[in-house]
Amino acid sequence: MKDSEFLKALIERGENANDGYFQFPHLVACLLSKRLHDSLIQVFNGPVQDGDVLSESRLNELIELGLCVRVCSEGVSGYTAATYFAETVVKAINAIKSGEIGA
Repeated sequence: MKDSEFLKALIERGENANDGYFQFPHLVACLLSKRLHDSLIQVFNGPVQDGDVLSESRLNELIELGLCVRVCSEGVSGYTAATYFAETVVKAINAIKSGEIGA
């Protein structure tokens, strides 16, 4: 199993977990490539229109992992937004960066 397949499976399990739900975002935040952090945070603060993303390839990777989805915003297509689970991953990333929790 490749790292991306493992991470995608972990995200899927986290999205559907009842017990230990908040442990999954922390694990994902630790395992998610740091190069994807800024793109995920940008989309989390969105939705982001296609031409306004930091990196199209990173955005596609986040969609493939299941942390972002294509959406319409105010009746217009061509946007990407973070999933509910991605919100908790972003919070974990920020907590790790600020030193609130360990990586």
